[in-house]
Amino acid sequence: MNQQEQDFMPIRFVILGTPYTIKPTEELMPEAIHELVESVKSLVESYIRKGFDEQRVPLLVAFHIADEKRRLQEKYELPLYRMVERLQFAIEEETEPETTEE
Repeated sequence: MNQQEQDFMPIRFVILGTPYTIKPTEELMPEAIHELVESVKSLVESYIRKGFDEQRVPLLVAFHIADEKRRLQEKYELPLYRMVERLQFAIEEETEPETTEE
């Protein structure tokens, strides 16, 4: 089996006693999958250590990830969107035709 075939072999892992399989793609390579799996496992274990029951942990992890995404969007996307809006407004002001008074 060559390296390229190995890169696209399914990756198996277990979280909370449930086995999962993810097949790598060009957009989601094995290294990224392993990183994501470790991140999710770490979050799961942190909620288990805090005493949350295993049935609630997946939802808590999902909320944790959703909140992290929201915070990143607020930090990066919203300011970028505002800058683009300002630039568009400035560009529109400069390109408006001059009016001539007669």
